[in-house]
Amino acid sequence: MAGTHLGKNNMPTIDTATGQAAPAEVSQERARAIFTEIASQYEKFNHYSSFGQDRFWLRKLVKTLPLGPTSCVLDVAGGTGEVTFEICKHHKPAIIVLSDYTPAMLDVAKQRIATGDNRGVCVETCVVDAQDIPFEDASFDAVTMAYGIRNIPDRMRALREIHRVLKPGGTLAVLEFSTPPLAPARAFYKAYLKWGIPAWGQHFTGKRDDFVYLADSIKAFPKQHEFARMLEEAGFQDVNFTNLAFGAACIHTARTGQC
Repeated sequence: MAGTHLGKNNMPTIDTATGQAAPAEVSQERARAIFTEIASQYEKFNHYSSFGQDRFWLRKLVKTLPLGPTSCVLDVAGGTGEVTFEICKHHKPAIIVLSDYTPAMLDVAKQRIATGDNRGVCVETCVVDAQDIPFEDASFDAVTMAYGIRNIPDRMRALREIHRVLKPGGTLAVLEFSTPPLAPARAFYKAYLKWGIPAWGQHFTGKRDDFVYLADSIKAFPKQHEFARMLEEAGFQDVNFTNLAFGAACIHTARTGQC
């Protein structure tokens, strides 16, 4: 197909800033460069740019997970560990594998582990490309991802990889920015993405352009129902989503089928 760029397994890849066809390397190299630059201020940015709502969203995400003392969890695109350490507050799984494509983000997470933010839970860190997860089939009881899927150029491959490493009946929980369904909220949110997000980025990191990209990637991400269909196409069942902040953010949940 003209204008289509194919990644591994001949799956089409996109520029995550626009949603248009592009080589995977365009988005991957940009994402690693941006998140390397902002790693040390990433959590502060999330907190203040969401007006403190990020912690409520994380708690809601973690409460969807049916975890016990023998559970194994994979945190994909886990960055500095915000989801991982929230799990440690509310659950005591056997192990959490905290993975990310950007080593600098994991370096911040390692500092948090050293200060005890894992609360005694075994947390291992690992540099992982979500499009090529280096774990065996049916390895994890749950997979989490927050603010990560929109930065992946071959999203269907990533979702299928997540499905592959989940055990039968395993749970996927995704927190991602989205599109408010009501026009007034949508108009306000678009204005905030255009002006507010870059301004917060400039304040915390001095890297306004990096946060222009983040805002663009949010605008280009599929709407809630569209992403739900992608989860179903990847093989997931019991696909649901819950809007947060009038739909500016959304929690998507899904399960793998039982054998």
